[in-house]
Amino acid sequence: MRIAALTALVLLVAGCSTPTDQHAHTVPPSQAATSSAAASTTASSGGAPGRGASFAAVDAWVRGGRAAEAAQYATATTQDGTATPLKGGDVAFTSPTGKIKCTTDSEEGMPGLSCLVDLRNPPAQPSRSGEGEYVANWIDFTGTKASVGSMHGDPGPFVRGYGNKLPYGSRIAAGDYTCRMDSSGLVCEDKSTESAVRISDAGILPFGCLREQTPTEGIGELYGC
Repeated sequence: MRIAALTALVLLVAGCSTPTDQHAHTVPPSQAATSSAAASTTASSGGAPGRGASFAAVDAWVRGGRAAEAAQYATATTQDGTATPLKGGDVAFTSPTGKIKCTTDSEEGMPGLSCLVDLRNPPAQPSRSGEGEYVANWIDFTGTKASVGSMHGDPGPFVRGYGNKLPYGSRIAAGDYTCRMDSSGLVCEDKSTESAVRISDAGILPFGCLREQTPTEGIGELYGC
């Protein structure tokens, strides 16, 4: 069942990354105006940190967001409507556009945050891939590492489905990780390692100690401290 679900997941993200689904980073004003939640939660401190920003600046910006009610993101729901309560403080959330879907999985002993993202140019499958299915749009952030594209034998935490939409300007925390949603992408940090990433349809923008590294087997792009 989990292998069948992974196949469906691979087909879903593959369809999301076709040329007909390319989008700009910023939500059009007409679309933003239709979302009262987004309008009411847009922070006055400006847009998300850009390339070269210090970790201190990223941390201040992330924590300047409006705290979301964690209980609203403690459930994941599949497309057929099956809801699964998350345990161990795990959270699941989706961007207002639906192009970023993230979850934590501490219940299964998995560190960090995993996201499925509608990437405009996902990394190609590496020649040394190992076993499983290559999911080009799968992003992991564990604090000391961040990767784009990886091999999977099953859907992992996404077998439970996806979380509710997290409005722009809102922040949510799970364990050592805090994320803030913005129209330009999702910014997540791990204060214990002083690392952070901005996740968008362009991929990953690293901050703090993260630097681009040579990908290991089965990984499309890799960043590490």
